[in-house]
Amino acid sequence: VHMIAVGACPVPTALAQVDREKIYQWINELSSPETRENALLELSKKRESVPDLAPMLWHSFGTIAALLQVILMQVV
Repeated sequence: VHMIAVGACPVPTALAQVDREKIYQWINELSSPETRENALLELSKKRESVPDLAPMLWHSFGTIAALLQVILMQVV
């Protein structure tokens, strides 16, 4: 199995590409209220294995606003 380094963790290359595509899909799904809950669940499962998840979320258009909306809905 070929390995690449993602952050400090080596990841198998084939799995890394599939995971990355799924991560981008889930990030996109955060913008829709219908798919947001499942996307949050799946992304939370990957937070330890994807070291650059936080910057990916931060730099994705509309993601921080969607996450703030979720937080505010929990407070009210």
